[in-house]
Amino acid sequence: MIKAIFRLTDIEKQKIFKLREMGVRPPDIARRFGLSEGVVHKVVQAQRALIQPPKMAPQGDRVTQRDLHKQEAS
Repeated sequence: MIKAIFRLTDIEKQKIFKLREMGVRPPDIARRFGLSEGVVHKVVQAQRALIQPPKMAPQGDRVTQRDLHKQEAS
């Protein structure tokens, strides 16, 4: 599985991610690229992790964000 992941180019990884986001099923994506469903799953997970911001912000940043919202409102 690891060899298959490293064999993919960044463009192919992005294509896999976009297809999955469009609703194409992992078995269909795997068949199209000649991969296993597990590889498709791992590629999608990795691409999501790169795109999504972290869920938890440090406490200091939260206070700063609240203060900014209060300043903008006044």
